[in-house]
Amino acid sequence: MTIIKIIKFYFWIIFLFFAFWSPAYAYLDPGTISIVLQAILAAIAGVAATYKLWLFKLKSFLSKIIKRLKTKNNNFKDK
Repeated sequence: MTIIKIIKFYFWIIFLFFAFWSPAYAYLDPGTISIVLQAILAAIAGVAATYKLWLFKLKSFLSKIIKRLKTKNNNFKDK
């Protein structure tokens, strides 16, 4: 697909979205806002925990590689 076709596609999607726009007349109580806030905070905590876990795994993997390289270098020096 060319870039022009992609732009036209998104233009028509946005056009149709606004063409059928109507007010909702909905009521958002404080409980709804609280649930949305909890979901946002849970997502942030999940991303932070995943990042920390991956960082720990990467550090341990790199430290194992460095230890193996040091022992190989020491073995070559002894010979």
